[in-house]
Amino acid sequence: MTGADPFADVSGLLEPQSVAVVGASDQPGNLGGVAVRHLRKFGYPGPVWPVNPRRQSVAGLPCFPKVADLPVVPDLAILAVSADAVQGLVEECSAAGVAQGIVWAGGFAEVGGEGAARQRALVDLCRRTGFRICGPNCIGIINTHLALTASFASALLEVGTLARGNISMISQSGGMATVVLALAQRAGFGFRYVISVGNQAVLTTADFVHALVEDPQTKVILLYLEGVPDGPKLLTALGEARAAGKPVVALKGGATAASARAAVAHTGALVGEDRVWDAVFGEMGVIRVHSQEALLDAALFLSGADLARLPAGNGVAALTFGGGMGVLAADQCARQGLVTPPLQTASRERLRELVTPLASIANPFDLTPETYNQPRWLALLPRALDVIAGDPSIDTLFFQVGASGHRAPELVDEICALRRRTAKTVCVAWTLPPPSVLERLPAEALYPFPEVARGVQVIARAVRYRAALACPARSRLPEPMSFDWSAFVGRPAAGTVVSEPDCHRLLQAAGLPTASGRLAGSAEAAVAAARAIGYAVALKGISPAVTHRAVTGLLVLGLWSDAEVGEAFARLQIRAEELHVPLEGIYVQHMAEGTVELLVSAFRDPVFGVLVSCGAGGNLTEILDDVTLERAPVDEGLALRMLERLRLLARAPRLDADLGRAAAFVARFSRLAAAAPWSRFVLEVNPVKVSRDATVAVDGLLMVEEP
Repeated sequence: MTGADPFADVSGLLEPQSVAVVGASDQPGNLGGVAVRHLRKFGYPGPVWPVNPRRQSVAGLPCFPKVADLPVVPDLAILAVSADAVQGLVEECSAAGVAQGIVWAGGFAEVGGEGAARQRALVDLCRRTGFRICGPNCIGIINTHLALTASFASALLEVGTLARGNISMISQSGGMATVVLALAQRAGFGFRYVISVGNQAVLTTADFVHALVEDPQTKVILLYLEGVPDGPKLLTALGEARAAGKPVVALKGGATAASARAAVAHTGALVGEDRVWDAVFGEMGVIRVHSQEALLDAALFLSGADLARLPAGNGVAALTFGGGMGVLAADQCARQGLVTPPLQTASRERLRELVTPLASIANPFDLTPETYNQPRWLALLPRALDVIAGDPSIDTLFFQVGASGHRAPELVDEICALRRRTAKTVCVAWTLPPPSVLERLPAEALYPFPEVARGVQVIARAVRYRAALACPARSRLPEPMSFDWSAFVGRPAAGTVVSEPDCHRLLQAAGLPTASGRLAGSAEAAVAAARAIGYAVALKGISPAVTHRAVTGLLVLGLWSDAEVGEAFARLQIRAEELHVPLEGIYVQHMAEGTVELLVSAFRDPVFGVLVSCGAGGNLTEILDDVTLERAPVDEGLALRMLERLRLLARAPRLDADLGRAAAFVARFSRLAAAAPWSRFVLEVNPVKVSRDATVAVDGLLMVEEP
């Protein structure tokens, strides 16, 4: 794996054939004792060995003084001890031949200070010994197929059996994971694994994603993420999931705005950490959600879906047995980018003969309660549904059912039968389901959404997921540009802002076209510069203390004569004195023409490396909040797709501009930025003016936040 550490072998944690619980006792509140009782309660088939020098037995099982005293070396050690005891026990386990363990205790990096030092020491020990740890600060691992409950989760107290399923979840929050497990089980669906990774000190989310991709019993992977210690490794694992056709549904906690860079550049305000995650998830085909409810909805739908037959388009047939619900579904579809198209004329003609005269055969389809209350119409319902499913404008058949009374079993039969015989996606929202429905539909691997809007959101996510998979995956990034940054920037200190003239020289050296300009120290020099580069010109006051010149009044546009240049020069000097900012000079720049103004920028994200963004530029930058983002470098094809995703261009496709030239600019710019040597930086051009004949950088900014 280029740029990433190799994945760890976590099979011993996920499929252990024997378990030692170190620190277990029968004392009330002892978590090790809880784990022993859970393992016995759910029928874990392997040996369970409590380890505690002060106990003879735990939960009716013989207890051993030390790990070394066990009959055989256990596959897994659960270290149910306090944080200060973990280090010594890892040494003891490793010496006894144990290769992996789970550390539940908190008191490590999450508390800072001494805890962070304790975690660093634990990581160093694991590197020396090869001991693999899940955690610390986690609630462990559940494997429903093995009845392994290496966990003290209180949710396990509420259930008598573990429902086996095909959903696996990796979570930095143990409580989040076990609640989702419990809710899924209540809805009639089971999980495969629940993996609480906690602080990810040794084993990370990426290691477990890799394992789940290779697990034939896992169909859907759920993630709850807060922080990621190994961005490149996670990208590799997510790429494997995409290639394997295993959907990953992610809930990201802790998304915040970027940083102080927003004060001097537009990039921080527009992009931010949350959009970085959007870009990465989009590239990897990850389905992003923003709530626990949405995570569960997507998981349960995908668990029973035929992943090879997810919706091929956004056409939804909204099928109701009462008009109001269909109207609501159509509104919800429109909000999610879906459509409820009318059937073709031939389909409508066939359908009219198969439904009650009271039915509406427009989309949404109101089949009325008479359909299931009258045997004649109920008998014709399969043929009617086949007509709708066979129409080429329909990709998903979405049933919305309220209170169906004693006819619920017949409706369930028809929905399930349709699902088996059609290649189209079938979904159900059932707001007042009787118990028989809640038993039957999950048994058919069909999740009844409790509310129409939730079903529509999942359909839209499924459509976008299939479309993302249809885009070619990036097998590798283009090579960064070979560029001598030291010739233009030297050795910058933290917070260095490179002036626009120097930034333009840098861009020109990288082969990026820029508007002609010269720095002038006097009115006479400014006039000479204007004559040399050609009117019309703009004058810009250059100061390391000012990056937004238009806001501060250090910019004058549209000057056409020597007199105007001289007067503007004097005006800018006065304005600088009023602002009490030093001027390096006045930059005289040719007024480039363009029918489109773009913002093109790049920055280094601490997790995923350099990213490049395109957005609405010039005066529209802060008005539209219109930006697309990708990992850098990008090739011209991806750069063009970035531009085409902008609302600025999507709503005005006939602009007199050559987007191919603009894409070439973005691609080359991204290769330059990817070569930047600094830990944190922003390189921004705003605007880049795009016309039919040229693409030209007008304003440039480089800020080195951390060398």
